[in-house]
Amino acid sequence: MKRRRLLFVVCLLWGAQNLMAQQDNDVLWRELLEQWSEQHDSETVPDDIVEHLQNLMENPVNLNDTASYDIKSLPFLSDFHRRMICSYIAQNGEMVSMNELHILNGMDSITIQLLRCFAKVEPYAVDNESFGQILKKGQSSVVVGGKSMFPQSRGYINDNYEGSPMRLYFRYNFKSGDRVSFLLSGDKDAGEALTFGSRNGVRHYGFDFYGYHFMLKDFGRLRSFVAGKYQLQFGQGATLWSGYAPWMYGATPLRRYGAGMRSASAFCEYGFLRGAAATVSLLPAVKKSKFDLTLFYSNVDRDATAANTDTSDNIETVYQSLIQTGLHRTESELMRKGGLTEQLVGGHIQFYRRSLAVGATTYATFLSNDVRPVDNSYNYFAFRGKRNLNYGVDFAYVRNKLQLFGEIASSAEAMWNDSINTERYIPIAAVAGLQMQLNSNNCFSVAYRYESPNYHNFHANMIGQSASVGNEEGLIMYFKTRLPFYIDMTTSMDFFRYPALRYNLYSPSTGIDYRLNLGKTIAKNTALDIQYRYRRTQRNSDGQLYGVETIWRQQMRMSIEYSPSQTWRFLSRVVCSWFDCESHQQERGFLIMQEVDWKSSFMDRPFVLGARVSLFDISDYDSRIYSYESDMTYEYGVPMFVGRGLRSFIICRYELTSRFSMALKYSINFYPEASSIGSGNDKIEGNRKQEIKAQLRLRF
Repeated sequence: MKRRRLLFVVCLLWGAQNLMAQQDNDVLWRELLEQWSEQHDSETVPDDIVEHLQNLMENPVNLNDTASYDIKSLPFLSDFHRRMICSYIAQNGEMVSMNELHILNGMDSITIQLLRCFAKVEPYAVDNESFGQILKKGQSSVVVGGKSMFPQSRGYINDNYEGSPMRLYFRYNFKSGDRVSFLLSGDKDAGEALTFGSRNGVRHYGFDFYGYHFMLKDFGRLRSFVAGKYQLQFGQGATLWSGYAPWMYGATPLRRYGAGMRSASAFCEYGFLRGAAATVSLLPAVKKSKFDLTLFYSNVDRDATAANTDTSDNIETVYQSLIQTGLHRTESELMRKGGLTEQLVGGHIQFYRRSLAVGATTYATFLSNDVRPVDNSYNYFAFRGKRNLNYGVDFAYVRNKLQLFGEIASSAEAMWNDSINTERYIPIAAVAGLQMQLNSNNCFSVAYRYESPNYHNFHANMIGQSASVGNEEGLIMYFKTRLPFYIDMTTSMDFFRYPALRYNLYSPSTGIDYRLNLGKTIAKNTALDIQYRYRRTQRNSDGQLYGVETIWRQQMRMSIEYSPSQTWRFLSRVVCSWFDCESHQQERGFLIMQEVDWKSSFMDRPFVLGARVSLFDISDYDSRIYSYESDMTYEYGVPMFVGRGLRSFIICRYELTSRFSMALKYSINFYPEASSIGSGNDKIEGNRKQEIKAQLRLRF
C-alpha cells in the first residue's frame, strides 16, 4: 500500500508539471472525421460516428470495472493497453485517479487524452439491483432542432421538392447508465415532406424517417439484448461489420476492435440493421474463460433503383443498385424509397481465454427482389440474385508486447443464384497482421489484406482504400515513435492494387497512399502539428479512349493551437493541395483558416462561443480540401472547399439551467467571382449561401 501511495504521488506531481492542457472534444475528433470524409469523398459525417462518440463521452467507461465488456467499447484502446490497465489494477488495487495512467509503461499521451474524454475512475461495486431499481435511476433527454439554408435553391423555387427547405428532427432517449436504453426519434431532411396521409401516391407518416430501439445490458447470463435499430461488429470487418468502423488517428489503426452488438444512431438512415439480437454468456461469470453466443434477425426496407418500370402484377421488379443517401425529396427519390426488403438471420460465437480470442460468424441474406446491376464491364463480378451466404473465422492473440490478429471470410451466393461468375477467383476476404507496442513512444503495425473481386457482402467493412469490400489487395505498415526534441511522429504507407476493373477504371490498377504526421508541444499551452499525404492511383484517361493514366494527389497541412487560458483557445491552419495527371496541367488548392473559442459564464451558467474564418483558392475539384468544423450535439460536418471564396461561421452554446441547454449556429459561403452556386435542383442564384441551425436539449 505504501508503494502504491508513493507511485500515485509521483504520478500526480509529474502529471501536473508535464501534462499538456486537455484538448476540447472537438479537437480530439477532428482528425478522425476529416480522414473519413477524405476516404469516402463526403461532406456529411455519418450519424453513427457522431452518436457513438457522443454516447461514450456522456457515459464514460469505469476503468476499474475489469470484469465486464465495457472497456472493449473504447475503439482506440488496444488489447495491449487493456491488459496493461487490468494487470496494474490486479497488482495495486483500484485506480483512484486518471493520473495513474502516466506511470504505466507503454501508455502514450494521446491514448491518455482520449481516456480522459471517454473514461473515468471510480470505485467499482457489483450491481445487484433489480430491474425496477435500475429504472428508477434512469434519466431522460429530449433533443429538438432544425436548420434552414437561404436563399432557396432551384428545387424549391420550381416545386421539384416535396417539402420545405427546413430540416427538422427530434430525439427522445431514456437511459439508466449503460444497463437500459430506450430511444425514439424522427427526422425530416430539407426538401422532404412533413405530412400525414397519401401524397402523390406515396403514404406519409409525419416525419420521413423514424428510429427506435430498446436495449438491455448485463442481466445475468444475458450480456445484451436489443430490439429495433442496431449494429453488429465482429472480428476485423471481413464477415460482418455494420455501421462505422473506427480508424483512429494517433492510435494504432490496423487492428479493429469489434464492439459486438450495440444500438444504431437515431438519425442513421442506411447501413443499419433492424429487428432483434441477443448475446448470452454460455459460461458462468466466475470462469476465467468466456464463451458468448450472439443470435440476430434483421428486416429492413432499403432504397433501391429499379431496372424496369413495368409494375404489372405478373412482372417482378428488378433492381440495379442500392441507394445510401437517405434523401426522399423528389418524385424519383420517393419511388426508390424502401423498394427492396433485406432480411438477415445468423449468429456469432466468441471464445476468450487469457491471451487468445477466437470467433466465428455466419449469416444468410434474403432480398425480396432480384438485383441485376447495369451491364458494364466494371460490373462483371458484381452481385446478382436474391440470396447470399457469408461466413468467416477471426482470431486475436496477445503475447507480452506482440499482438497477432486476422480474419478470413467467404461468400456463397453461387449455390442459390443463377448466372453467377465464379471463374478465376475464389470468393474470399482475408486480413492478417501484427502489432508491437515496444514502449509508450514506439509502436509498429503491419497488415496484409485480400478481397477477391467476386466476394460479395452488403455488411462488411475492412481496412482498405475502398468504401466497400471486394476487389482489393494491399499491404499497410504503420509506425509511431518520438524523435529528438520531443517530436512525435506517426507514419503509414499502404501499397494496394485492384485485381479487376472498377468504376472509372478500364483495367486492373495499383496505388500508394503515404501519410506522415509530426507533432510537438512547443510550450505548455501551444502545440504544432504538421501533416503530409501523398497518394498515387490510376483512372481512365481524359484524352485517350479506353486509356488509363496515373494521377498524383498531395496535401500539406500545418496547424498551431494556442490556449493561453482555460477560457480562450486559438487554432490557426494552412493547407496546400496539389493534383497531377498525365492528361492536363497541375491543379492546386490553398486554404488558410483562423478559429477562436471562448468559454465563459452568463448569469452563472456555462456559455461557449466559437467562430472561424476560412479563405480558400482551389482551382479544381480534384484538388479539393476537407476541413472539420464543430456543430450541434449529434451533428458534425466536414465541408468540402472548391473554387475561390470565403466561409465563416459562428456558434454559441448556453446552458440556461442544469437541465436545459440551447445552441445556435450561423454560417455563410461567399464566392466573389461566381454568379451561381451548385447545380441541378441544388443550384442557388447568386454568390452567397447561408445556413442557420438551432437546437434545444432538455434532461430530466
